[in-house]
Amino acid sequence: MKPAVAREIKQIAAEAGALSWALVRESRHLIVDFRFTDCVVRQVLAATPSGPRARQNEAAWLKRRANLGG
Repeated sequence: MKPAVAREIKQIAAEAGALSWALVRESRHLIVDFRFTDCVVRQVLAATPSGPRARQNEAAWLKRRANLGG
């Protein structure tokens, strides 16, 4: 995994309040499991984001999903 991709995933996890994350698969899309206190959320991320707000939108989606309990 490229260091820039790892930094982006760490930033998304930090913004969403995830305790940890694990990369499940990396190809055109990244499949990442984010662990929260009461659930694990699997999220599919584009390997190359489409725009400057793409990663912010992914973090927002992750927060909403975690609040629902996975």
